Amino acid sequence: MKYLPLLIAWPLLAHHSTAAFDMTRASTVSGVVTKFTWANPHSYIDLDADGQHWRLEIESLNLLRRYGWTKESLKAGDKISCIGARAKDPAVFAQKCFTVELPDGRKLMATPAGEPQEPSAPRRWDR
Repeated sequence: MKYLPLLIAWPLLAHHSTAAFDMTRASTVSGVVTKFTWANPHSYIDLDADGQHWRLEIESLNLLRRYGWTKESLKAGDKISCIGARAKDPAVFAQKCFTVELPDGRKLMATPAGEPQEPSAPRRWDR
């Protein structure tokens, strides 16, 4: 019984990481939405861009609603641009999305910062 709180809290600690993404530099990917997954703990945008299939991670429903998103904000066929942090592995077409720009110029914030964070330390390859 004394370990029950730990077992309940473990999933909350497990998924909150940006380690897979290069948070030190911004990257932009533009293409056509193939699927918009409105879900917790993160929502996702599947995007076809330049012959590649991308998976864009955005925030939880609670945060997205605060920024004006709804489950109808995007649909298959929409053309968008995503500014964010690309996966560190260049063979993986994934990105943590900070801002989504629509063709009419509207921008939807997709993270609390809305832009990449300043690096807290130099990247290993910059030393």
